[in-house]
Amino acid sequence: TVCVSCRSVVLRPVIVRARRVNIMLRMKAWFEKLVQTQKVDVLAPKDEMFLAWKNGEKLKAIKLVPDVYINWWKGLYREAPEHVFVETVLIIFLIFVVFAGRRQRSKIKIAQAAKKLTEQEIDQLCDEWQPAPLVPIASVKQSEAAVRARRVITQQSGDRIQLDGSMPLLNCGGFDFLNMGSEPRIKAAAKKALEKYGCGSCGPRGFYGSIDIHEALEERFAAFMHAERAIAFSDASSCATSTIAAFAKRGDLLVIDQAISEPLKTGCVLSRANVLAYKHNDADDLLRILKAVAHDDLKKNRKPASQRRFIVTEAIFRDGADVAPLKDIIDLKQKFGYRLILDEALSFGVLGPNGKGLHEAQGIPISAIDATLIDLGPALGSVGGLCLGSVEVIEHQRLSGAGYCFSAAAPPFVSACALEALDILQSQAHLAVENNPNSTLSRLQLNAKALRHGLQTVGLIPRYFVDLYESLNDSRNDPVPFVLLTLANPSNDIPTDLTTLTEISQAAAHLGFAVAIAQNALVINNHALPSGFPQLPPKSLAIRLTTRASHDAAQIRSLCNAMRKAAQTILAVSV
Repeated sequence: TVCVSCRSVVLRPVIVRARRVNIMLRMKAWFEKLVQTQKVDVLAPKDEMFLAWKNGEKLKAIKLVPDVYINWWKGLYREAPEHVFVETVLIIFLIFVVFAGRRQRSKIKIAQAAKKLTEQEIDQLCDEWQPAPLVPIASVKQSEAAVRARRVITQQSGDRIQLDGSMPLLNCGGFDFLNMGSEPRIKAAAKKALEKYGCGSCGPRGFYGSIDIHEALEERFAAFMHAERAIAFSDASSCATSTIAAFAKRGDLLVIDQAISEPLKTGCVLSRANVLAYKHNDADDLLRILKAVAHDDLKKNRKPASQRRFIVTEAIFRDGADVAPLKDIIDLKQKFGYRLILDEALSFGVLGPNGKGLHEAQGIPISAIDATLIDLGPALGSVGGLCLGSVEVIEHQRLSGAGYCFSAAAPPFVSACALEALDILQSQAHLAVENNPNSTLSRLQLNAKALRHGLQTVGLIPRYFVDLYESLNDSRNDPVPFVLLTLANPSNDIPTDLTTLTEISQAAAHLGFAVAIAQNALVINNHALPSGFPQLPPKSLAIRLTTRASHDAAQIRSLCNAMRKAAQTILAVSV
Protein backbone atom coordinates (compact mmCIF):
# COMPACT_ATOMS: atom_id res chain seq x y z
CA THR A 1 0.00 0.00 0.00
CA VAL A 2 1.32 3.46 -1.02
CA CYS A 3 0.08 6.68 0.55
CA VAL A 4 -1.59 9.28 -1.64
CA SER A 5 1.22 11.83 -1.36
CA CYS A 6 3.92 9.29 -2.23
CA ARG A 7 1.81 8.00 -5.13
CA SER A 8 1.54 11.49 -6.58
CA VAL A 9 5.30 11.98 -6.32
CA VAL A 10 6.00 8.68 -8.08
CA LEU A 11 3.36 8.96 -10.81
CA ARG A 12 3.79 12.66 -11.73
CA PRO A 13 6.90 12.17 -13.98
CA VAL A 14 5.23 9.20 -15.66
CA ILE A 15 2.11 11.23 -16.46
CA VAL A 16 4.19 14.13 -17.85
CA ARG A 17 6.16 11.82 -20.16
CA ALA A 18 2.94 10.18 -21.36
CA ARG A 19 1.46 13.54 -22.27
CA ARG A 20 4.57 14.51 -24.23
CA VAL A 21 4.45 11.21 -26.16
CA ASN A 22 0.77 11.73 -26.93
CA ILE A 23 1.46 15.22 -28.32
CA MET A 24 4.29 13.95 -30.49
CA LEU A 25 2.14 11.15 -31.89
CA ARG A 26 -0.64 13.60 -32.77
CA MET A 27 1.82 15.92 -34.56
CA LYS A 28 3.26 12.98 -36.49
CA ALA A 29 -0.21 11.90 -37.60
CA TRP A 30 -1.05 15.43 -38.77
CA PHE A 31 2.16 15.64 -40.77
CA GLU A 32 1.55 12.26 -42.41
CA LYS A 33 -1.99 13.37 -43.25
CA LEU A 34 -0.59 16.53 -44.83
CA VAL A 35 1.98 14.62 -46.92
CA GLN A 36 -0.40 11.99 -48.16
CA THR A 37 -2.59 14.42 -50.10
CA GLN A 38 -4.09 11.63 -52.24
CA LYS A 39 -5.92 10.30 -49.18
CA VAL A 40 -7.44 13.72 -48.31
CA ASP A 41 -10.41 15.05 -50.17
CA VAL A 42 -10.24 18.72 -48.94
CA LEU A 43 -7.36 20.47 -47.16
CA ALA A 44 -7.72 23.47 -44.88
CA PRO A 45 -6.49 26.75 -46.52
CA LYS A 46 -3.59 27.01 -44.09
CA ASP A 47 -2.46 23.44 -44.74
CA GLU A 48 -2.86 23.91 -48.48
CA MET A 49 -0.75 27.12 -48.36
CA PHE A 50 2.08 25.43 -46.44
CA LEU A 51 2.04 22.41 -48.75
CA ALA A 52 2.11 24.61 -51.87
CA TRP A 53 5.08 26.60 -50.49
CA LYS A 54 6.91 23.33 -49.70
CA ASN A 55 6.32 21.98 -53.21
CA GLY A 56 7.69 25.18 -54.76
CA GLU A 57 4.36 26.61 -55.83
CA LYS A 58 5.02 29.99 -54.24
CA LEU A 59 2.54 31.96 -56.38
CA LYS A 60 -0.24 29.60 -55.35
CA ALA A 61 0.80 29.94 -51.72
CA ILE A 62 0.66 33.74 -51.93
CA LYS A 63 -2.83 33.62 -53.44
CA LEU A 64 -4.00 31.52 -50.49
CA VAL A 65 -2.85 34.12 -47.94
CA PRO A 66 -6.21 36.07 -47.87
CA ASP A 67 -8.18 32.84 -47.24
CA VAL A 68 -5.80 31.86 -44.47
CA TYR A 69 -6.05 35.33 -42.87
CA ILE A 70 -9.90 35.27 -43.02
CA ASN A 71 -10.05 31.84 -41.40
CA TRP A 72 -7.58 32.96 -38.70
CA TRP A 73 -9.69 36.07 -38.04
CA LYS A 74 -12.90 33.97 -37.72
CA GLY A 75 -11.20 31.56 -35.35
CA LEU A 76 -9.85 34.41 -33.26
CA TYR A 77 -13.32 35.96 -33.10
CA ARG A 78 -14.78 32.68 -31.79
CA GLU A 79 -12.03 32.19 -29.20
CA ALA A 80 -11.27 35.79 -28.02
CA PRO A 81 -13.59 38.47 -29.45
CA GLU A 82 -11.99 41.21 -27.26
CA HIS A 83 -8.70 40.80 -29.15
CA VAL A 84 -10.54 41.34 -32.42
CA PHE A 85 -11.95 44.63 -31.14
CA VAL A 86 -8.58 45.95 -29.92
CA GLU A 87 -6.72 44.99 -33.08
CA THR A 88 -9.45 46.46 -35.30
CA VAL A 89 -9.18 49.81 -33.49
CA LEU A 90 -5.39 49.81 -33.87
CA ILE A 91 -5.61 49.05 -37.59
CA ILE A 92 -8.12 51.86 -38.14
CA PHE A 93 -5.90 54.27 -36.17
CA LEU A 94 -2.84 53.42 -38.26
CA ILE A 95 -4.76 53.94 -41.48
CA PHE A 96 -6.00 57.31 -40.19
CA VAL A 97 -2.50 58.44 -39.23
CA VAL A 98 -1.06 57.53 -42.61
CA PHE A 99 -3.72 59.19 -44.72
CA ALA A 100 -4.32 62.19 -42.38
CA GLY A 101 -0.58 62.95 -42.38
CA ARG A 102 -0.49 62.96 -46.16
CA ARG A 103 -3.50 65.27 -46.28
CA GLN A 104 -1.96 67.67 -43.76
CA ARG A 105 1.31 67.81 -45.70
CA SER A 106 -0.63 68.56 -48.83
CA LYS A 107 -2.41 71.46 -47.10
CA ILE A 108 0.91 72.86 -45.89
CA LYS A 109 2.38 72.73 -49.38
CA ILE A 110 -0.69 74.48 -50.79
CA ALA A 111 -0.53 77.18 -48.07
CA GLN A 112 3.18 77.74 -48.68
CA ALA A 113 2.59 78.07 -52.37
CA ALA A 114 -0.20 80.59 -51.71
CA LYS A 115 2.05 82.64 -49.41
CA LYS A 116 4.96 82.79 -51.78
CA LEU A 117 5.98 86.40 -52.14
CA THR A 118 6.78 88.12 -55.36
CA GLU A 119 10.12 89.78 -55.94
CA GLN A 120 8.50 93.20 -55.54
CA GLU A 121 6.98 92.24 -52.17
CA ILE A 122 10.32 90.89 -50.96
CA ASP A 123 12.11 94.13 -51.90
CA GLN A 124 9.45 96.19 -50.13
CA LEU A 125 9.77 94.17 -46.90
CA CYS A 126 13.55 94.50 -46.97
CA ASP A 127 13.28 98.27 -47.36
CA GLU A 128 10.80 98.56 -44.47
CA TRP A 129 12.73 96.30 -42.05
CA GLN A 130 14.42 97.99 -39.10
CA PRO A 131 16.69 96.05 -36.72
CA ALA A 132 15.67 95.92 -33.05
CA PRO A 133 17.91 98.05 -30.78
CA LEU A 134 20.61 96.19 -28.86
CA VAL A 135 19.53 97.98 -25.67
CA PRO A 136 16.19 99.55 -24.72
CA ILE A 137 15.77 103.24 -25.50
CA ALA A 138 15.30 103.96 -21.79
CA SER A 139 18.72 102.42 -21.10
CA VAL A 140 20.29 104.64 -23.73
CA LYS A 141 18.86 107.75 -22.06
CA GLN A 142 20.11 106.56 -18.69
CA SER A 143 23.56 105.88 -20.12
CA GLU A 144 23.73 109.37 -21.59
CA ALA A 145 22.80 110.84 -18.21
CA ALA A 146 25.44 108.66 -16.54
CA VAL A 147 28.11 109.91 -18.95
CA ARG A 148 27.24 113.50 -18.08
CA ALA A 149 27.51 112.63 -14.38
CA ARG A 150 30.89 110.95 -14.69
CA ARG A 151 33.84 112.75 -13.14
CA VAL A 152 37.47 111.75 -13.63
CA ILE A 153 40.15 112.11 -10.93
CA THR A 154 43.22 113.75 -12.43
CA GLN A 155 45.31 114.11 -9.27
CA GLN A 156 45.20 112.83 -5.69
CA SER A 157 47.11 113.80 -2.59
CA GLY A 158 45.97 112.45 0.77
CA ASP A 159 42.27 113.18 1.20
CA ARG A 160 42.35 115.87 -1.51
CA ILE A 161 41.56 115.13 -5.17
CA GLN A 162 41.17 117.09 -8.39
CA LEU A 163 38.28 116.30 -10.73
CA ASP A 164 38.80 117.08 -14.42
CA GLY A 165 41.53 119.55 -13.54
CA SER A 166 39.47 121.40 -10.94
CA MET A 167 40.78 122.94 -7.75
CA PRO A 168 41.68 120.48 -4.94
CA LEU A 169 38.51 119.11 -3.30
CA LEU A 170 37.99 117.29 -0.02
CA ASN A 171 37.27 113.67 -0.95
CA CYS A 172 33.87 112.86 0.59
CA GLY A 173 32.77 110.22 -1.89
CA GLY A 174 35.41 107.47 -1.88
CA PHE A 175 35.73 104.37 0.29
CA ASP A 176 39.30 104.87 1.52
CA PHE A 177 38.10 104.91 5.13
CA LEU A 178 41.50 104.58 6.86
CA ASN A 179 43.58 106.66 4.40
CA MET A 180 45.59 103.60 3.39
CA GLY A 181 45.57 104.66 -0.27
CA SER A 182 48.02 107.48 0.41
CA GLU A 183 50.01 105.86 3.23
CA PRO A 184 53.80 106.18 2.54
CA ARG A 185 54.54 102.76 4.06
CA ILE A 186 52.13 101.09 1.63
CA LYS A 187 53.63 102.90 -1.35
CA ALA A 188 57.08 101.73 -0.29
CA ALA A 189 55.84 98.13 0.04
CA ALA A 190 54.33 98.28 -3.45
CA LYS A 191 57.60 99.58 -4.93
CA LYS A 192 59.63 96.88 -3.19
CA ALA A 193 57.28 94.12 -4.44
CA LEU A 194 57.40 95.48 -7.99
CA GLU A 195 61.19 95.33 -7.98
CA LYS A 196 61.17 91.78 -6.58
CA TYR A 197 58.26 90.08 -8.42
CA GLY A 198 57.49 92.32 -11.37
CA CYS A 199 54.03 93.59 -12.20
CA GLY A 200 51.61 90.73 -12.85
CA SER A 201 51.17 87.14 -11.70
CA CYS A 202 50.58 85.97 -15.30
CA GLY A 203 48.38 83.01 -14.44
CA PRO A 204 45.65 81.56 -12.18
CA ARG A 205 46.54 80.37 -8.71
CA GLY A 206 46.41 76.70 -9.68
CA PHE A 207 48.53 77.16 -12.83
CA TYR A 208 51.84 78.72 -11.79
CA GLY A 209 50.12 81.90 -10.60
CA SER A 210 50.62 81.33 -6.86
CA ILE A 211 53.42 83.38 -5.37
CA ASP A 212 54.71 83.17 -1.82
CA ILE A 213 53.21 86.57 -1.01
CA HIS A 214 49.73 85.23 -1.89
CA GLU A 215 50.22 82.40 0.59
CA ALA A 216 51.46 84.84 3.22
CA LEU A 217 48.40 87.05 2.68
CA GLU A 218 46.04 84.12 3.29
CA GLU A 219 47.87 82.95 6.40
CA ARG A 220 48.13 86.43 7.94
CA PHE A 221 44.44 87.24 7.44
CA ALA A 222 43.31 83.86 8.75
CA ALA A 223 45.40 84.41 11.89
CA PHE A 224 44.17 87.99 12.35
CA MET A 225 40.52 86.99 11.99
CA HIS A 226 40.93 83.78 14.07
CA ALA A 227 39.65 81.69 11.16
CA GLU A 228 40.91 78.24 10.21
CA ARG A 229 41.84 79.12 6.64
CA ALA A 230 41.56 81.89 4.05
CA ILE A 231 41.61 81.95 0.25
CA ALA A 232 42.54 85.05 -1.77
CA PHE A 233 40.90 86.24 -5.00
CA SER A 234 42.18 88.88 -7.39
CA ASP A 235 38.89 90.80 -7.20
CA ALA A 236 36.36 91.30 -4.40
CA SER A 237 33.36 90.97 -6.71
CA SER A 238 34.57 87.66 -8.15
CA CYS A 239 35.24 86.50 -4.58
CA ALA A 240 31.57 86.99 -3.66
CA THR A 241 30.23 85.58 -6.93
CA SER A 242 32.55 82.59 -6.95
CA THR A 243 32.01 81.63 -3.31
CA ILE A 244 28.24 81.33 -3.66
CA ALA A 245 28.41 79.43 -6.95
CA ALA A 246 31.03 77.05 -5.54
CA PHE A 247 28.68 75.70 -2.87
CA ALA A 248 25.10 76.21 -4.06
CA LYS A 249 24.02 74.19 -7.09
CA ARG A 250 20.80 73.38 -8.92
CA GLY A 251 18.24 72.10 -6.43
CA ASP A 252 19.82 73.83 -3.41
CA LEU A 253 18.21 76.74 -1.56
CA LEU A 254 19.44 80.32 -1.06
CA VAL A 255 17.54 82.68 1.24
CA ILE A 256 18.76 86.20 0.51
CA ASP A 257 18.17 89.71 1.78
CA GLN A 258 16.28 91.80 -0.75
CA ALA A 259 18.97 94.50 -0.75
CA ILE A 260 22.08 92.39 -1.39
CA SER A 261 24.67 93.89 -3.71
CA GLU A 262 25.08 93.01 -7.36
CA PRO A 263 28.06 90.60 -6.95
CA LEU A 264 26.13 88.51 -4.42
CA LYS A 265 23.04 88.49 -6.62
CA THR A 266 25.12 87.44 -9.63
CA GLY A 267 26.51 84.54 -7.60
CA CYS A 268 22.97 83.44 -6.76
CA VAL A 269 22.02 83.55 -10.45
CA LEU A 270 25.09 81.59 -11.55
CA SER A 271 24.50 78.92 -8.91
CA ARG A 272 21.10 78.03 -10.51
CA ALA A 273 19.82 77.26 -7.01
CA ASN A 274 16.31 77.99 -5.80
CA VAL A 275 16.21 81.53 -4.35
CA LEU A 276 13.85 83.05 -1.78
CA ALA A 277 14.12 86.68 -0.63
CA TYR A 278 13.13 88.15 2.72
CA LYS A 279 12.42 91.79 3.46
CA HIS A 280 15.48 93.93 4.00
CA ASN A 281 16.92 93.48 7.50
CA ASP A 282 13.62 91.97 8.71
CA ALA A 283 14.39 89.01 10.96
CA ASP A 284 10.66 88.32 11.42
CA ASP A 285 10.17 87.94 7.68
CA LEU A 286 13.23 85.68 7.51
CA LEU A 287 11.66 83.54 10.24
CA ARG A 288 8.43 83.38 8.24
CA ILE A 289 10.25 82.08 5.16
CA LEU A 290 12.24 79.50 7.11
CA LYS A 291 9.04 78.22 8.75
CA ALA A 292 7.36 78.01 5.34
CA VAL A 293 10.24 75.93 3.99
CA ALA A 294 10.07 73.63 7.03
CA HIS A 295 6.30 73.21 6.55
CA ASP A 296 6.87 72.40 2.88
CA ASP A 297 9.38 69.74 3.94
CA LEU A 298 6.74 68.02 6.07
CA LYS A 299 4.13 68.31 3.34
CA LYS A 300 6.38 66.76 0.69
CA ASN A 301 8.05 64.31 3.09
CA ARG A 302 11.39 65.90 2.18
CA LYS A 303 14.43 65.70 4.40
CA PRO A 304 16.20 69.04 5.02
CA ALA A 305 19.52 67.32 4.41
CA SER A 306 18.46 66.50 0.84
CA GLN A 307 19.55 69.99 -0.26
CA ARG A 308 22.15 72.50 0.88
CA ARG A 309 20.59 75.63 2.33
CA PHE A 310 22.21 79.03 2.82
CA ILE A 311 21.34 82.48 4.14
CA VAL A 312 23.14 85.23 2.20
CA THR A 313 23.45 88.78 3.53
CA GLU A 314 25.81 91.72 3.92
CA ALA A 315 27.19 93.18 7.14
CA ILE A 316 27.00 96.80 5.96
CA PHE A 317 24.78 97.11 2.91
CA ARG A 318 26.38 98.88 -0.01
CA ASP A 319 22.98 99.99 -1.30
CA GLY A 320 21.47 100.90 2.07
CA ALA A 321 24.30 102.04 4.34
CA ASP A 322 22.73 100.10 7.22
CA VAL A 323 23.74 97.08 9.27
CA ALA A 324 22.30 93.56 9.25
CA PRO A 325 20.73 92.10 12.44
CA LEU A 326 23.48 89.50 12.61
CA LYS A 327 22.63 88.04 16.02
CA ASP A 328 19.06 87.28 14.97
CA ILE A 329 20.24 85.75 11.70
CA ILE A 330 22.76 83.54 13.53
CA ASP A 331 20.03 82.30 15.89
CA LEU A 332 17.69 81.46 13.00
CA LYS A 333 20.31 79.73 10.90
CA GLN A 334 21.29 77.52 13.83
CA LYS A 335 17.66 76.76 14.71
CA PHE A 336 16.68 75.70 11.19
CA GLY A 337 20.00 74.17 10.12
CA TYR A 338 21.14 76.65 7.48
CA ARG A 339 24.61 77.88 6.54
CA LEU A 340 25.50 81.57 6.49
CA ILE A 341 27.46 83.50 3.86
CA LEU A 342 28.25 86.98 5.22
CA ASP A 343 29.78 89.74 3.11
CA GLU A 344 31.93 91.95 5.37
CA ALA A 345 33.25 94.00 2.44
CA LEU A 346 32.39 97.40 3.93
CA SER A 347 32.54 96.47 7.62
CA PHE A 348 36.08 95.08 7.73
CA GLY A 349 38.42 97.75 9.04
CA VAL A 350 35.42 99.81 10.14
CA LEU A 351 33.39 98.03 12.82
CA GLY A 352 34.57 96.35 15.97
CA PRO A 353 37.30 97.23 18.48
CA ASN A 354 39.97 95.71 16.22
CA GLY A 355 38.28 96.49 12.93
CA LYS A 356 37.46 92.85 12.21
CA GLY A 357 33.92 93.62 11.14
CA LEU A 358 30.32 93.28 12.26
CA HIS A 359 30.74 89.89 13.90
CA GLU A 360 33.38 91.34 16.24
CA ALA A 361 31.27 94.43 16.93
CA GLN A 362 28.35 92.21 18.01
CA GLY A 363 30.48 89.71 19.94
CA ILE A 364 29.93 86.77 17.57
CA PRO A 365 32.78 84.31 16.94
CA ILE A 366 33.75 83.98 13.30
CA SER A 367 33.31 80.20 13.58
CA ALA A 368 29.54 80.80 13.74
CA ILE A 369 29.71 82.09 10.14
CA ASP A 370 30.29 79.47 7.47
CA ALA A 371 31.85 81.80 4.88
CA THR A 372 33.04 85.37 5.56
CA LEU A 373 33.88 87.61 2.60
CA ILE A 374 36.31 90.55 2.81
CA ASP A 375 37.11 93.36 0.36
CA LEU A 376 40.70 94.61 0.52
CA GLY A 377 39.79 97.98 -1.04
CA PRO A 378 37.64 100.11 1.31
CA ALA A 379 39.75 99.84 4.46
CA LEU A 380 43.15 98.63 3.27
CA GLY A 381 43.60 100.66 0.10
CA SER A 382 44.41 97.58 -1.98
CA VAL A 383 42.62 95.36 -4.51
CA GLY A 384 41.22 91.87 -4.11
CA GLY A 385 38.99 89.75 -1.92
CA LEU A 386 39.29 87.04 0.71
CA CYS A 387 37.00 84.26 1.85
CA LEU A 388 37.50 82.92 5.37
CA GLY A 389 36.08 79.74 6.85
CA SER A 390 36.82 76.20 7.88
CA VAL A 391 39.41 74.00 6.20
CA GLU A 392 36.70 72.21 4.21
CA VAL A 393 35.09 75.44 3.02
CA ILE A 394 38.37 76.95 1.84
CA GLU A 395 39.99 73.91 0.25
CA HIS A 396 36.80 73.11 -1.65
CA GLN A 397 37.07 76.45 -3.45
CA ARG A 398 40.59 75.75 -4.66
CA LEU A 399 39.05 73.24 -7.07
CA SER A 400 35.48 74.54 -7.43
CA GLY A 401 35.81 78.32 -7.21
CA ALA A 402 35.63 79.73 -10.73
CA GLY A 403 37.17 83.04 -9.68
CA TYR A 404 40.12 81.19 -8.14
CA CYS A 405 40.67 78.52 -10.80
CA PHE A 406 40.16 80.51 -14.00
CA SER A 407 41.13 84.12 -13.17
CA ALA A 408 44.68 85.39 -13.01
CA ALA A 409 46.02 85.76 -9.49
CA ALA A 410 46.36 89.23 -8.01
CA PRO A 411 49.52 91.15 -8.92
CA PRO A 412 52.13 90.55 -6.19
CA PHE A 413 52.51 94.24 -5.34
CA VAL A 414 48.76 94.43 -4.59
CA SER A 415 49.11 91.63 -2.02
CA ALA A 416 52.16 93.39 -0.58
CA CYS A 417 50.08 96.55 -0.10
CA ALA A 418 47.36 94.56 1.69
CA LEU A 419 49.89 92.94 4.02
CA GLU A 420 51.44 96.30 4.92
CA ALA A 421 47.99 97.80 5.48
CA LEU A 422 47.10 94.89 7.76
CA ASP A 423 50.22 95.64 9.85
CA ILE A 424 49.09 99.25 10.20
CA LEU A 425 45.55 98.19 11.09
CA GLN A 426 46.80 95.82 13.79
CA SER A 427 49.00 98.51 15.31
CA GLN A 428 46.05 100.95 15.34
CA ALA A 429 43.70 98.31 16.74
CA HIS A 430 45.63 98.13 19.99
CA LEU A 431 45.13 101.87 20.48
CA ALA A 432 41.41 101.59 19.66
CA VAL A 433 40.92 98.84 22.26
CA GLU A 434 42.43 101.20 24.83
CA ASN A 435 39.90 103.89 23.72
CA ASN A 436 42.71 106.11 22.53
CA PRO A 437 41.10 108.98 20.54
CA ASN A 438 44.23 109.25 18.41
CA SER A 439 43.77 105.79 16.88
CA THR A 440 42.64 105.64 13.28
CA LEU A 441 39.70 103.36 14.06
CA SER A 442 38.44 105.57 16.86
CA ARG A 443 38.57 108.69 14.69
CA LEU A 444 36.74 106.96 11.87
CA GLN A 445 33.94 105.75 14.13
CA LEU A 446 33.56 109.17 15.75
CA ASN A 447 33.43 110.85 12.33
CA ALA A 448 30.76 108.41 11.15
CA LYS A 449 28.46 109.44 14.00
CA ALA A 450 29.32 113.13 13.52
CA LEU A 451 28.36 112.99 9.84
CA ARG A 452 24.84 111.77 10.51
CA HIS A 453 24.37 114.15 13.40
CA GLY A 454 25.56 117.08 11.26
CA LEU A 455 23.17 116.26 8.41
CA GLN A 456 20.27 116.23 10.84
CA THR A 457 21.40 119.48 12.49
CA VAL A 458 21.54 121.55 9.28
CA GLY A 459 18.05 120.43 8.26
CA LEU A 460 19.16 118.61 5.14
CA ILE A 461 17.03 115.61 6.17
CA PRO A 462 14.14 115.24 5.58
CA ARG A 463 13.53 118.57 3.80
CA TYR A 464 15.69 117.81 0.78
CA PHE A 465 16.71 114.18 1.11
CA VAL A 466 15.68 110.89 2.69
CA ASP A 467 18.36 109.06 4.64
CA LEU A 468 18.17 105.42 3.60
CA TYR A 469 19.94 104.38 6.77
CA GLU A 470 17.28 105.99 8.92
CA SER A 471 14.33 104.75 6.85
CA LEU A 472 15.52 101.15 6.79
CA ASN A 473 17.00 100.75 10.24
CA ASP A 474 16.01 102.71 13.35
CA SER A 475 19.16 101.71 15.22
CA ARG A 476 21.93 104.24 14.67
CA ASN A 477 24.46 102.77 17.07
CA ASP A 478 26.70 101.26 14.40
CA PRO A 479 29.20 103.83 13.06
CA VAL A 480 28.76 103.32 9.32
CA PRO A 481 31.11 105.85 7.65
CA PHE A 482 28.90 106.71 4.68
CA VAL A 483 25.35 107.89 4.05
CA LEU A 484 23.09 107.49 1.03
CA LEU A 485 20.75 110.42 0.39
CA THR A 486 17.86 110.03 -2.04
CA LEU A 487 15.68 112.89 -3.18
CA ALA A 488 12.76 113.56 -0.87
CA ASN A 489 10.54 114.30 -3.90
CA PRO A 490 11.87 112.23 -6.81
CA SER A 491 10.41 112.56 -10.30
CA ASN A 492 10.31 108.75 -10.77
CA ASP A 493 12.29 109.25 -13.98
CA ILE A 494 15.83 107.95 -13.59
CA PRO A 495 17.55 110.26 -16.16
CA THR A 496 15.81 113.32 -14.68
CA ASP A 497 16.70 112.41 -11.09
CA LEU A 498 20.26 111.57 -12.11
CA THR A 499 20.61 115.00 -13.73
CA THR A 500 19.32 116.67 -10.56
CA LEU A 501 21.76 114.76 -8.33
CA THR A 502 24.59 115.56 -10.75
CA GLU A 503 23.85 119.26 -10.51
CA ILE A 504 23.80 119.06 -6.69
CA SER A 505 27.17 117.26 -6.66
CA GLN A 506 28.64 119.86 -9.00
CA ALA A 507 27.34 122.64 -6.76
CA ALA A 508 29.02 120.91 -3.80
CA ALA A 509 32.25 120.71 -5.80
CA HIS A 510 32.17 124.50 -6.31
CA LEU A 511 32.08 124.73 -2.51
CA GLY A 512 35.16 122.50 -2.17
CA PHE A 513 33.70 119.02 -1.60
CA ALA A 514 33.76 115.99 -3.92
CA VAL A 515 30.73 113.77 -3.36
CA ALA A 516 29.70 110.69 -5.34
CA ILE A 517 26.49 109.48 -6.94
CA ALA A 518 25.54 105.87 -6.29
CA GLN A 519 24.25 104.78 -9.70
CA ASN A 520 23.17 101.30 -8.67
CA ALA A 521 19.71 101.86 -10.14
CA LEU A 522 21.22 102.21 -13.62
CA VAL A 523 22.85 98.79 -13.46
CA ILE A 524 20.72 96.67 -11.16
CA ASN A 525 17.22 97.72 -12.20
CA ASN A 526 18.02 96.94 -15.85
CA HIS A 527 19.69 93.62 -15.07
CA ALA A 528 17.72 90.71 -16.57
CA LEU A 529 17.02 87.99 -14.02
CA PRO A 530 16.18 84.38 -14.92
CA SER A 531 12.67 83.06 -14.57
CA GLY A 532 11.93 81.87 -11.05
CA PHE A 533 14.25 84.41 -9.44
CA PRO A 534 12.35 86.52 -6.89
CA GLN A 535 11.43 90.06 -7.84
CA LEU A 536 13.64 92.38 -5.81
CA PRO A 537 12.67 95.99 -5.04
CA PRO A 538 14.34 98.54 -7.35
CA LYS A 539 17.44 100.35 -6.19
CA SER A 540 17.39 104.11 -5.67
CA LEU A 541 19.64 106.78 -7.10
CA ALA A 542 21.42 108.51 -4.27
CA ILE A 543 24.20 110.89 -3.36
CA ARG A 544 26.84 109.12 -1.31
CA LEU A 545 28.61 111.07 1.41
CA THR A 546 31.57 109.38 3.06
CA THR A 547 33.88 110.29 5.86
CA ARG A 548 37.30 108.95 6.74
CA ALA A 549 39.69 108.92 9.65
CA SER A 550 41.61 111.96 8.39
CA HIS A 551 38.58 114.27 8.46
CA ASP A 552 38.16 116.55 11.45
CA ALA A 553 34.99 117.92 13.04
CA ALA A 554 35.24 121.27 11.25
CA GLN A 555 35.46 119.61 7.84
CA ILE A 556 32.41 117.46 8.57
CA ARG A 557 30.40 120.51 9.61
CA SER A 558 31.50 122.34 6.48
CA LEU A 559 30.46 119.37 4.34
CA CYS A 560 26.96 119.33 5.86
CA ASN A 561 26.55 123.08 5.31
CA ALA A 562 27.84 122.82 1.74
CA MET A 563 25.32 120.06 0.96
CA ARG A 564 22.53 122.21 2.39
CA LYS A 565 23.53 125.16 0.20
CA ALA A 566 23.90 123.00 -2.90
CA ALA A 567 20.50 121.37 -2.40
CA GLN A 568 18.87 124.73 -1.71
CA THR A 569 20.38 126.19 -4.89
CA ILE A 570 19.42 123.34 -7.22
CA LEU A 571 16.06 122.43 -5.71
CA ALA A 572 15.08 126.12 -5.16
CA VAL A 573 13.68 125.50 -1.71
CA SER A 574 14.24 128.06 1.02
CA VAL A 575 14.58 127.24 4.69
